[in-house]
Amino acid sequence: MKDVFFGLAEQYDTGSIPNVAINASGQILEVHKNEEGYKLYYRFGNLNKATVSWGSSHHYDDGNTPAVAMNNRGVAVEVHKNQAGSTLYYHVGDVSSNGVSWHSSHKYDSGIEPHVAVNDDGIVVEVHKTQSPFSNGLYYHVGQVNGSKVDWHSSHEYDSGSVPQVALNNNGYVVEVHQSQSKSKVWYHVGRVNGSKVDFGSSHEFGSGTAPSVALTDDEMVIAVWSQGTKLYQRQGQISGTQIDWQSDAVEFDDGQRPSVGIANNTAVQVHPSETILYGLWYSTSMLTNRASWMQDRLSELGNRTISELALPASHDSGMYKGGLAVFGKTQDLSIKGQLEAGVRYFDLRPKWIGSKFVIYHGPITGPDLSEVLSDIRAYCEQGHKELAILKFSHFDGINSANYPVFRQQVEDAIGAWMVKTKPEGKRLAEGTLSEYVNDGTAMMVAVGNDLAIDQPQQGFWVYKDWDSGSVAQADLTVFDEYSNTISFSSMKKDQFEKFETFTGKCKKDPSVPCDLFLLSWTLTPPTAVWPVSKEANRALGSAMVELPEKNQYGKIVNLLYVDYVEYARATDVAIAQNNTNQF
Repeated sequence: MKDVFFGLAEQYDTGSIPNVAINASGQILEVHKNEEGYKLYYRFGNLNKATVSWGSSHHYDDGNTPAVAMNNRGVAVEVHKNQAGSTLYYHVGDVSSNGVSWHSSHKYDSGIEPHVAVNDDGIVVEVHKTQSPFSNGLYYHVGQVNGSKVDWHSSHEYDSGSVPQVALNNNGYVVEVHQSQSKSKVWYHVGRVNGSKVDFGSSHEFGSGTAPSVALTDDEMVIAVWSQGTKLYQRQGQISGTQIDWQSDAVEFDDGQRPSVGIANNTAVQVHPSETILYGLWYSTSMLTNRASWMQDRLSELGNRTISELALPASHDSGMYKGGLAVFGKTQDLSIKGQLEAGVRYFDLRPKWIGSKFVIYHGPITGPDLSEVLSDIRAYCEQGHKELAILKFSHFDGINSANYPVFRQQVEDAIGAWMVKTKPEGKRLAEGTLSEYVNDGTAMMVAVGNDLAIDQPQQGFWVYKDWDSGSVAQADLTVFDEYSNTISFSSMKKDQFEKFETFTGKCKKDPSVPCDLFLLSWTLTPPTAVWPVSKEANRALGSAMVELPEKNQYGKIVNLLYVDYVEYARATDVAIAQNNTNQF
């Protein structure tokens, strides 16, 4: 199933009340008010892989509560309220590759909290709340762009509430969202433009919170975001008649307030103000894609690439997902099946024998049973995707020549049907192409980072070695994997960038052996909980990969985007963008 996940956002400006729109060309238009006055600003940007390259901020008018919409034919429409009163104004803008040129503003109604949508036919739907202090009436207009103006039809009351927002697609479907009068619930209407009116269905509650925003695709996929306290939530669904069939429960994705969302083609973007009083404005992007089958869905483009030519999302200490976000020793929030379905394709699994069974561990902390991890992998494999994942088992504890066969048999019994047991003749493991490995379905490449795999060889249990090992000649898979061992994000970033720039693709102690993969260890190493310190690094992964050259001076790429709390870093989206599949 296609879905979105915005993850942790990056700051792009300061101000308040931001609103955003995106078109099919990947152009992004954002408007906001300044921090404490009534100056209105816009910023124009372009998608750049899994991030946005923003232009400068420009003052375009004075007022309050601005909102903006943009279609795929070079038209933007902006609405806002005047500074201190209840007069509503709009602008029409001409969008080009260089930005937007606004025409003069025009008064069109009275009210507060306006919002607007426009489709490719130039049809405009606007919603606002009445200015009356004795009413919570919500109103809409339908209009038509006509040069530098909009020809508006009469306004119509459709509900009661506050902070309404609206989305419109090219089939004339309309989705409106608003918060309840009590400011504790969020509601939606589905409707369709019918001449000068919108035929709205009944209102339906879809969550607890305030300040909802909505986006709508041309195949009637709905993305809703809203705030609850200082937390931001998202939900997605599909229009069915005059209702939405929600395909997921509400999912928390960041801290903040009053978010705004837009979507075009396969990309969504959201902006929001900080949850603090510091007036920061933040953004993140998300693909609309099925992450569980991202390789299969792009096999025509990726199939002929070798494993060493691919960028893969990778999870650090993959099995340490038990407990709350900030639990000591925890590094992930999704189960192994959840990570596979979120697109992760390289797993760091650390098994330990505790006398009666194998478990996954990190330092003194025990995670799930190995049986649970293997059951998750099997459940994913049974879904039948054409996907390849690397399962690296290393940091063995309590595992010896006597019980290693037991470990090996447990793995074989659970996932043997999907294990990679042969490699292309005359090639290293990473020299095989994606298509060669997934031709018959899901492929699990089990790599064992312990000499027991050499001493007790068995088909399907490949020998893994770090690039600086003294015995790389015996390895089937070699990886450059050096973490920065710091809690400073700037120090980690500098260190990892330098490591990539000097990576030759050869093993350190035996340069005659290729180092198959480069792992970018985008992790920080705190003495306590990982979650609080992981957020800064995870917010910056997308923009950092734009800063970093796709290939270094030796023609090598970053193969493994290795992170904690992998979904919050949007590692799958970043990896897909790094693979240049032109589907972001």
